[in-house]
Amino acid sequence: MAGLLGIGLTGINSSQANLLTTSHNITNANTPGYNRQTAIVTTNDPHFTGAGFFGQGSRVETVRRQYDQFLGQQVLSASARKEELSAYNTQLTQLDNLLADPSAGLAPALSDFFKGVQDVATNPASIPGRQALISRAESLASRFNGLDTRLDEIGSLTEGQIAGAVESIDTYARQIAEMNQQIGTVQVAGPSLQANDLLDQRDTLVAELNKLVKVSTVSERDGSLSVFVGTGQALVVGTTASELAVKPDPSDPLRGTIELRTAGGGAVPLPDSLFTGGQLGGLLKFRSETLDPARDNLDQMAYDFAGAFNTQHGMGRALNGDAGGAFFTPLGGVSGAAGALRVAISDPQAIAAATSDAGPVRPSDNRNALELAKLQTNRSVVTLGTGGTAAIGSAYSQLVSSVGNKTREVQIGLKAQEAQLDQATAAQQALSGVNLDEEAANLIRYQQSYQAAARVMSVAGTLFDEILSIAR
Repeated sequence: MAGLLGIGLTGINSSQANLLTTSHNITNANTPGYNRQTAIVTTNDPHFTGAGFFGQGSRVETVRRQYDQFLGQQVLSASARKEELSAYNTQLTQLDNLLADPSAGLAPALSDFFKGVQDVATNPASIPGRQALISRAESLASRFNGLDTRLDEIGSLTEGQIAGAVESIDTYARQIAEMNQQIGTVQVAGPSLQANDLLDQRDTLVAELNKLVKVSTVSERDGSLSVFVGTGQALVVGTTASELAVKPDPSDPLRGTIELRTAGGGAVPLPDSLFTGGQLGGLLKFRSETLDPARDNLDQMAYDFAGAFNTQHGMGRALNGDAGGAFFTPLGGVSGAAGALRVAISDPQAIAAATSDAGPVRPSDNRNALELAKLQTNRSVVTLGTGGTAAIGSAYSQLVSSVGNKTREVQIGLKAQEAQLDQATAAQQALSGVNLDEEAANLIRYQQSYQAAARVMSVAGTLFDEILSIAR
């Protein structure tokens, strides 16, 4: 009878383990990062008699979480790429809206300025027309200055987001190292008996870290997880976390560069191209691939245009017969030219609309004003980043088109990547997610199993009582 009681007891214990595990699944169905758990039940070693082997019931071997490393890595890869494109798209949209704005962009100011030049060419003796040209020139310079300021603001915001992402990365790295220590402490029986809930928590931290920067992981024999960034730079090894830090670029104090600081005190500079994923990767790509070229192009436009206009203006004469001076304040160099552009003259009579021929200036002489007007369509005014040249309006249009095309490209890529992430997540959840209908059915099944095992013990008890009554 003792054997029957023991077998019934093992059935109750196994059913109870299944009931506990199923209940745990149900209550964590909506917990982020939770992987469904299953109690693994096996048979006890049988008892040998002369009549053969008799079963000794069941035992709970372990509680296993339903996790597949390949599916998990697919989700991480898709998530890192999606977050990168999302961060890139957010910044790009700001820049695209700024440059293409019909009221705040450069194109309407250029058009208005050259209309003023045409008006002076049409009526060179008109003082109001000349004054209007100076006013429109100041508006054009102000538009260059305003775009430069907004680009600086976008750049400053980007630098702040980069620093914030790096700080969050370091926080997650420390938390993962702490989780490695906890897991190593509680998994004293070895990796075969895993601390499932702690592993889920660590995987959730890795997933959040992966949204900031693409990571790769290696599971160690002691149950810890090593985390690497870039081309294999160690961020977490066991219970030790290195940290990323942002320091000022020697060539531009307003621009940050990233370095890896190890626990031993060493610091290794890391190039931006090393970070290819996550929000940090998207921000760095936006800065290097779009924002920096846009700034350079705008400065080049301002520098070349002001130089060409000043050169042509110097070839003419003002109403008083003096040689034309600088129309725009001469710029010291290309860098920062858009922010430094200013109008150099304030006297409308100083506008050199006439030619430089000898003799007194005729108020109706508009030959130099016509040459100034031709600069609007002169294809050799602005040097392009590709090495060619273009008219000032065309150069700006190419900049707007380039940013717009990149924005659409990133937006299309983002939509495609969101679909890939949904597919990868669905595949992962098919294995690891909790199906409440399935768990409810299991709950009934294990309840019945528990009741049946209890019935076995009840029968064993009844038989034992019968034996005792015979003995009496």
